[in-house]
Amino acid sequence: MPSLDADPNLTPLQRAIYETDQLGLTLRDSIKLVTARMGFFVGQHRYLEERVKIDRFIQQYGTP
Repeated sequence: MPSLDADPNLTPLQRAIYETDQLGLTLRDSIKLVTARMGFFVGQHRYLEERVKIDRFIQQYGTP
């Protein structure tokens, strides 16, 4: 996946999820890492919802 670090359209949570997905961890470990990074609990449902939004953004706007 392309780097979305400088994209102002992604929220900090979406950026954290995108970067964590690059590590190839299990879903459970990814959620734990994003939760620790953000400082608030990110549940599985929210994590997966945000992941879908990121995928849609990449499909709509292409790679930066």
